[in-house]
Amino acid sequence: MTPAHSPFDDVLSGIQENEHRKANPVIRTAENLKKYIEDFEASLDAEHEVALRIASFGGVVQFHAETIGFAKPDLVTFIGITDEGERVQLVQHYTQLNFLLKAAKKLQPQARRIGFL
Repeated sequence: MTPAHSPFDDVLSGIQENEHRKANPVIRTAENLKKYIEDFEASLDAEHEVALRIASFGGVVQFHAETIGFAKPDLVTFIGITDEGERVQLVQHYTQLNFLLKAAKKLQPQARRIGFL
């Protein structure tokens, strides 16, 4: 026989979730990224989508982000396409994130919005 679910179970579950988030800073980082990007996307018109500009790799890389995700405990991933149509995936440690959100002309008839995993 399984015990009945109680309000205490909900409180305990909430405490465990908060402890899990504290122990996994990449989750908070991903949540913050999502908020910043969604706010930025909300300011765009139908002709523009978010592009990320990253100063690294001995130069500047710009790509149209399609998906942003994370891998516990410490990696954030960005998947997208360059203006030249090349597929890219950037994997970065959450402490090394440093990029510019940029409004860019859409690549397809409908502007893409970033999905979060």
